[in-house]
Parts: sequence; C-alpha cells; structure tokens
Amino acid sequence: MNDHELIREILRGDQLAIQELHSRYVDHIFYYIFIQTNSYHDSEELLQDVFFKTARQLHQFEGKSSFKTWIFKIARNVVIDYYRKNNKRQYPITMDQNFMECIAGKDESAEKTVLRNLHIDEVMQTLDKLPKHYQTVLHLRFIEDFSIKETAEIMGKTILSVKALQNRARKALSEQINLEVSS
Repeated sequence: MNDHELIREILRGDQLAIQELHSRYVDHIFYYIFIQTNSYHDSEELLQDVFFKTARQLHQFEGKSSFKTWIFKIARNVVIDYYRKNNKRQYPITMDQNFMECIAGKDESAEKTVLRNLHIDEVMQTLDKLPKHYQTVLHLRFIEDFSIKETAEIMGKTILSVKALQNRARKALSEQINLEVSS
C-alpha cells in the first residue's frame, strides 16, 4: 500500500495503517531531528511532537507533494520551534562516510579520494565548521535523497535558491577539506 492509500485508511480510522505509516518514517524523521539537535533525549521528544502534529493535520494533506516531503516539513518546523522556545544555538550535524562520498559528486574523484582517506571524526569536525543551512541542504539532498524541488519545499526556499545553496555548500565543504588536508 502506498502512502496515499495508507492516509486514506487512517482517515477512515484504520489503526494498522497508522502503525504502518509510523514505521515507514520513524527512523528517517528521528535521524533528521537528531542531526539537527545532537540530543537523543530531545530528538525522542520532538519525534513524538512530529507524529502528534502529523496525526492532527493529516486531514489537511492535499497530496500536492509526497507525504515524505510533507512530514519532513513538519519535522523542520518542530525543530525550529524547539530552538525558538529554548533559545538554543543550533548544533552542527554529523554525517557518515557514505554521505561524504555522495556529496563529493560524480565529477570530483580527487575529492572522493581525499574523503576516503580522512578519518570520520575529521570529516565530522569539518562539517561542524559549515553553516547550519549548508548542513541541512546536504542532509536533505544526499542522506534523505530528496529532489531539489522537495528540498526547496521543506526548507521554504525556491528551487534556484536550493540549487545555489547546494553548490555553495559543496564548494564550502571542499574548501574546508582542502584546508584540513593541507594543514
């Protein structure tokens, strides 16, 4: 059953459909929140908020985008509210080696080689030096595999803005890696 069919069943009161939809997205949403907050405990609480808001607003889902895009937009807004309410500084995300290889791009084999040779801790420290909006666009595009259009919708930006942001983020990461390697 696809997401739209599950939503239809949920709106009819099917409890199994709720469990199925939850199990499809719980890990992805948790990981996204965790890299935004860097706190396991806060991520668990925010995850509950995301699914509560999703359940409350499910009747408003119009299907103009994928359900995954829609729920990630809710997750993004929950994280933004969390930082506003707690007046906290946003912590940098951490990524794994597969992510690093993805963002290097197919046409940048030298950069990929450098990335493979860096220790993962060094890579995470390098990512920590990037601005938060760069980290977010890289996560949505290369970890969650959202399209440019979906990423733009989640981030509340235009498609051109996301393309430019992604290019700047990749360039900034490349420059930062080069600085790390040369020092």
